[in-house]
Amino acid sequence: MSAPPPLRSTFVTVLAWVFIGMAGFATLISALQNLMLQWLFLPMMQQAQPPLPPGLPAPTHWIFGHFAWFFRAFLLVSTVTLVAAIGLLRRHEWARRLFIGLMGFAIAYQLLGLVWQWWFMGSMPGLMQASGAPAEMDTVMLGFIRAMQVFATLMALAFCVLFGWIIRRLRSTPVRDEFRPLR
Repeated sequence: MSAPPPLRSTFVTVLAWVFIGMAGFATLISALQNLMLQWLFLPMMQQAQPPLPPGLPAPTHWIFGHFAWFFRAFLLVSTVTLVAAIGLLRRHEWARRLFIGLMGFAIAYQLLGLVWQWWFMGSMPGLMQASGAPAEMDTVMLGFIRAMQVFATLMALAFCVLFGWIIRRLRSTPVRDEFRPLR
């Protein structure tokens, strides 16, 4: 005699639908961005490659050197998230594990993004000085930059807590039981 099928939790269903909506929209937008980048912007950039102004900080050079890969990576991650969310809705074990991995990746991305942001934003005063901006503007902009960094840090930490909570719920015994194959 086989065990009765486990009840489907509202948590998994709502989580799956929320991420289907967000990842579906992100995949659509990202596909369009990649098409525009590939057919319009990259050919234009290759034809008229103006040199970057001298004195730009290292983060700026790195961004311009890897510009297209940001868009390609976003398309890949949003597509994988969409597939995982659909699998989560259908209660596939591989999708639950993949989704947990994606949430772990999102936590790492948020934390690495904070490091990147503090590094990049920390180079902005040097960029402003290189552009010849007045000294009074440096002071105002530095305050604005610090406020953005603090806000972004709080938001990143809040998302890390949210993603950690999702991982914890997906690893709980009642949720794991929903993904148990029926015999």
